[in-house]
Amino acid sequence: MAYVEVIAGKNKGTVTRLAGETIIGRALEKGICLDESNVSRQHASIRLKETYFVLVDQGSANGTSVNGRKLDRFVPQPLYDGDLIAIGSSRLAFHAEGQDPSSLKKTAADSRGDSRGLLSMILTPETRMPSVSATMDASRDILEIAMEKKTGGSKALLDAVKRLQTMVTVSNDLSALTKPDALLEKIMESIFDIFPHASRAFILLADKASGEMVPRLGRSRSSAPGVLEDFAISRTIIKTVVEKKQSILSSDAQKDDRFSVQESIVKFSIRSLMCAPFICKNELLGIISVDTMSSHHAFNADDLAMLTSIAGQVAIAIKNADLFTVVEKESKLRSTLSRYLSKDVVDGVIDGTIPLQLGAEKKYGTVFFCDIVGFSAMAEKMSAVEVVEKLNRYFSITTEIVTRNSGTLHKFGGDMIMAFWNVMLPDDNAQQHAIRASVEMQAALWRFDSELSMQGQPPIFVGIGCNTGEFAGGNVGGEERMEYTVIGDNVNLAQRVESLASRWQVFAAESTWRPVAGSCSAIKLPVAQVRGKSREIQIYSVRGIVGEAGTMLLTIPVSIVNCGGGPGKAMLVEFIGADHTVRLDVPPGVVLPADGSFVLEYDLPELSQQIRLTARQKSPGTAQKNGTVSSTIILEGLSGEDALAFFKPGSCIESGKTWDAMKRH
Repeated sequence: MAYVEVIAGKNKGTVTRLAGETIIGRALEKGICLDESNVSRQHASIRLKETYFVLVDQGSANGTSVNGRKLDRFVPQPLYDGDLIAIGSSRLAFHAEGQDPSSLKKTAADSRGDSRGLLSMILTPETRMPSVSATMDASRDILEIAMEKKTGGSKALLDAVKRLQTMVTVSNDLSALTKPDALLEKIMESIFDIFPHASRAFILLADKASGEMVPRLGRSRSSAPGVLEDFAISRTIIKTVVEKKQSILSSDAQKDDRFSVQESIVKFSIRSLMCAPFICKNELLGIISVDTMSSHHAFNADDLAMLTSIAGQVAIAIKNADLFTVVEKESKLRSTLSRYLSKDVVDGVIDGTIPLQLGAEKKYGTVFFCDIVGFSAMAEKMSAVEVVEKLNRYFSITTEIVTRNSGTLHKFGGDMIMAFWNVMLPDDNAQQHAIRASVEMQAALWRFDSELSMQGQPPIFVGIGCNTGEFAGGNVGGEERMEYTVIGDNVNLAQRVESLASRWQVFAAESTWRPVAGSCSAIKLPVAQVRGKSREIQIYSVRGIVGEAGTMLLTIPVSIVNCGGGPGKAMLVEFIGADHTVRLDVPPGVVLPADGSFVLEYDLPELSQQIRLTARQKSPGTAQKNGTVSSTIILEGLSGEDALAFFKPGSCIESGKTWDAMKRH
């Protein structure tokens, strides 16, 4: 059974046996717990896929690496014995214990490319085995064999060191290549460097469909680059190498009378030859053969040992190149499909975590709806093409925020967006992520509206609603066409909550707000009677939530009371507690107070009282563009008790208004 060992970090020495799926993260009761602040709660997972394991980064904030390479989010990475996984400051070693990514297959056409017919191989028709000078079990470790030989003396030691250095060089060269053709060329180049007396070499690779050995590349030391020639090799030797998985050395090609009838053997004056198999995890991937015409430098047992060792390195490189190609194709497929379906749905279908059959199972998660306020009236004044163009710009901004906050984008419905958390992927912080995405979205759309205003277009205002609870998740439709969706009363309730929200508002049902109340600032609204529910429900208007960096993310529209030319609209988007400052996004055209002193009046329709914040601009005249046409102003010297309450996590005040008094606007 495969296992993972923590070899560096706080939990050094911990060993975890792997089964179907093992979660790696912070503060876990089950799985691999890495108690570090820069490790996400569910950072990554190791899953069993057919006969091997894959590592998947679960959208972590700080990423996951394997052997120094950072993984793409949600893209499975096959694991090999000895792979080193880096998460935060921890290092984990994966031990396969026989697991092998052998189910990742390519078609025979992919394996052969366009090389079939470009290289011919002449198989001699002999009926008995040529004289064999030495054999070696290619599945054994080369150092183990060297120890058994008990070579001694400084010259023997020097030769061994040189050969080991050569092996390291070849291994490093091969590990850097991921394209099969470039890999084979590098192998051929290395062979003539390693064996200075080699005259010719060629490679056969196993056809993935038939298992037959197919010629792929052949070179002679004197041939011009790109020139392919006929090569002679014993059919019996190939058969022996394939069946017994043995490396073979023959030193009597000229003396064997069975070769005398082969014109090419005589023509090339082949004196000795070696043949070694490419074996990876007991899978025969191909064969390499090397021969020489030198009568003074025939190959010996040490040469065979070197070729066998190199063949083992080549086998791993070929397997890695095949897997890289498969993963590359799968990544492109995922990317293409994710343009039409939710990325999490695509990953689930490809990985097999979503069964391709009709039916559903019980889920507990958070559902999010977002809708443009007054969309019908806006669309009536625009052409259909203009509406689509504007919606695409709007969706590009909002969907990125959902996925960045670990959400699954479910569907678009005209101008409506639906997403959910803790359904496709486990998420212990579903409510936190859903509300944070909602607050970030309102702030981002404020900046987008500034851009639309500069272009002479009407702004986009959205209301957002969230609800948490049980519902059904699964495939609905027919055998020919199905869709993954969530259905249930709690899904409907999320949409009812959203229908009450207006511009710049994030409404959350109590089931969503309650678990994260300590990290939010909110307004408790009066109970509401919504369609489809016999009982009134409690809703909260969330105006701030703690961000990843510990700051307070805000969505508080304000009027700058004392600006030149009348009140100017702006948005408070972030409170930085460390230096007690707040970030204000100001659209173009607003004349700022000349003395740098600000009087801000909160524009919160759900409150009955007027709230004001006074502040001064930090370093007046240093307003910075925030990526769009609006500007960012940093304010300090904040005062106003009621206003400052919205910057404190856990604050919640009563609305004091009825629903009729704060109708959707």
